[in-house]
Amino acid sequence: MRHLITGLCLIVCFGNSLVSGANKEVSGTSSLPANQVKETTENKWEVSAPVLSAGPERSFDEVSVKDPSVVFYKDRWHVFYTARSKTEYTTGYVSSDQLTNLRSVQRHELKMIRGKSRYGCAPQVFYYQPQRKWYLIFQNRDSNYQPMFSTTETISEPDTWSDPKSLLSKDTPEKWIDFWVICDKTKAYLFYTQGHNDVMVRSTSLEEFPGGWGKSRKVFDNIHEAVHVYKVKDRSEYHMIYELNRGGIRSFGLASATHLEGPWKKVTDRYATGEQLCYDEKINKWTHMVSHGEAIRSSYNELMEYDPKNCRWLIQGILKKDSKRPYPSLPWKLGIINKVESGRIQDKPVASACINLFNSSFINVDNYNIIRFRW
Repeated sequence: MRHLITGLCLIVCFGNSLVSGANKEVSGTSSLPANQVKETTENKWEVSAPVLSAGPERSFDEVSVKDPSVVFYKDRWHVFYTARSKTEYTTGYVSSDQLTNLRSVQRHELKMIRGKSRYGCAPQVFYYQPQRKWYLIFQNRDSNYQPMFSTTETISEPDTWSDPKSLLSKDTPEKWIDFWVICDKTKAYLFYTQGHNDVMVRSTSLEEFPGGWGKSRKVFDNIHEAVHVYKVKDRSEYHMIYELNRGGIRSFGLASATHLEGPWKKVTDRYATGEQLCYDEKINKWTHMVSHGEAIRSSYNELMEYDPKNCRWLIQGILKKDSKRPYPSLPWKLGIINKVESGRIQDKPVASACINLFNSSFINVDNYNIIRFRW
C-alpha cells in the first residue's frame, strides 16, 4: 500500500548513536547493554503544516483536537482523538485513505462512550486477536479519571462501539490518567500515570483480559503523563515514550526495558522538544512543543509493535502564546514532524543547518514527497 504521510505529527525515530551520559537510572532500574538502545539527545525535527485542527463553531471539536491514536487497517487510516467543544470533552473519529485528507473527511463523535460525567477521552485503539475484537481504551471522570473500554468488530463503523465498561475499579486515592494496554505472548499489561509523577503497571492473563488485573507496581517516575509503550520490532526490547511538563512546555522523553514489567531505564528526557523543532519558511509555525504522541505502528494488534528504523509519531501541538489560556480553551492541533539526519532528509540535500523553530528555514516536506509509509 502506498500512502504519502504529510499529516499527523509523525516523528522519525531513533538515531545511530547514544550520547554519552544520556542514560540515568530511575526507580531502582538497572543498566542495559550499551547497544540495546541507540538514540541521540540532541535530535532535530522538521515540522509540517497541521493535518487536523479544531472543527467549525458549534461542532463537538470546535476548540481543539488532541490525544490521538492511529492504526492503518484495510487500506485506510483510522484516527481517534480527544475532542473539545466549548462545554465538554469527548472522543472523535476520522478515517481516510491518506492522512493528508483528514481535514476534509466527515468527523464522528463517539457519544456512546461517555459516562455519567459526559466525558470520555485520551483514546487508545488496537485489535485484540484472541477475541477478534477492536478495543478502545479511554478514561472518564465518573471516578476521578478511571480506565474504561469499549469494543466493536468493525472499526470503520463508528456507531457500532459498545457502551463503555470499567476496565478496573480504582483502589488508590491518587489521580490516574492516560491508560495504555500492551500485550506479550502470555499477558496483557496496563500502564498509566499516577499523581502526575509515577508510572504504574498491572497485568492480567490474555484469557482473562479485559478483567483479572493484579496489583499495581511503580516502574518509573518523574514524568507528567501520556506514557505510551511499544514492542521494538525484531528485538527483545520495549520503548516507553513519556511526556514532561516544565513551566507549561511539553516534551517527550524516552525509556527502555527488556520486559514490560521492567526494570525501565531512562535514555533521555530530551527525545523530542520544542527547541529541536524546525520549520520550512512557507509553513506557519503552529507548535512550540511536542505533546501526547502515538507511534505509527508496524501492525494494529495488541502487541503494539513498531519499527524504530521507520518510526513516525502522531502528536499534538500548540503555540506558546496560546498555551496561557485556561486548559479547556487550549487550541491543540495535530501535525507531522520528521527527524533531520545530518544535513539530509531521506537523501534530499539540505541547504543549511536546521535552526530552531523561531527563525528556521527548511525544505518543505510536501514539495519533496519524501515521507512515505509502506506495509
